[in-house]
Amino acid sequence: MNGVIGMTVLLLDTDLNDEQRRYAETVRRSGESLLFLLNDILDFSKIEAGKLEVETIDFDLPSLLEDFSAVLAVRAEEKGLEFNCAAAPEVPTYLSGDPGRLRQILTNLAGNAVKFTDQGEIVVRATLLSETDTKAVVRFSVKDSGIGIPAEKQSLIFQKFTQADSLTTREYGGTGLGLAISKELAELMGGEIGLLTPPTSLREGEEGKGSEFWFTLPLEKQPERNNSDAPYPITRHTPRETLNLFAGRKARILLAKDNITNQLVALGILRKFGLSADAVANGLEALKAVEKTLYDLVLMDLQMPEMDGIEATRRIRAPESAVANPQIPVIAMTAHAM
Repeated sequence: MNGVIGMTVLLLDTDLNDEQRRYAETVRRSGESLLFLLNDILDFSKIEAGKLEVETIDFDLPSLLEDFSAVLAVRAEEKGLEFNCAAAPEVPTYLSGDPGRLRQILTNLAGNAVKFTDQGEIVVRATLLSETDTKAVVRFSVKDSGIGIPAEKQSLIFQKFTQADSLTTREYGGTGLGLAISKELAELMGGEIGLLTPPTSLREGEEGKGSEFWFTLPLEKQPERNNSDAPYPITRHTPRETLNLFAGRKARILLAKDNITNQLVALGILRKFGLSADAVANGLEALKAVEKTLYDLVLMDLQMPEMDGIEATRRIRAPESAVANPQIPVIAMTAHAM
């Protein structure tokens, strides 16, 4: 699906007539819808098979919310909606948990809010419910001014393949898996999830009056630290931001990817940035290439024959490495489902 969508995006950047562009846009939208469906089904399959694991790693909550909101704000702006996202001042900055799954729940809830709201705003908030010296219970909420959910349907919406009304599937799309997955993830991480049902005088949570979803997560607090505690300076960049750093320069880039279609997609995207790359088909070839040539950047697929991207990167970084630049930036590229 990444190949289908990627090639369609590249096609849309070519000189097309109006009819061709309309057809290509339809292919792109259909491909994205199918990709969302595949991701939801894969996630739910892992949950039901007991294969989904929760990580405990350190993360910076304000940075996570900033990255998450940057994507959703674009989608909201396309519909003329206002999108606000912030954490209350008392919420700890440095926490430990599973930031990937936290972001997935936020994206599911906020994505639904954007989908089912035609005017008004989406408000995402993080507040502190309770804390000890080592733990914090954080409440996340997503409030919208959309179509709302009828009272008689509110108890059903967290069941899989369930939507508030059969008509919503036709008008807005979706499978009814997003909320079910969010519920499973929140509970797997020791939290709760629900739909706010305020006093009827507020008339919220009713059809046509918007809705507010919430979930709580118990998270570990990182030990007190300041910037001087970091062992080395850390600069955070998304892959597109990293490519922008090289745009307009005569940068030497290596692309390691075994799938020919995805190779073409990646090379096409690089060309849009005015960049070119040498392409290899596996980690072993990548390792040999960086030993011979001083590259500025490596785009490394994770799953490849002969040697995967993780092992290749491990060997590049090894103290005994024979590569020209052992600290070369490496961006992981993956469609890892598990």
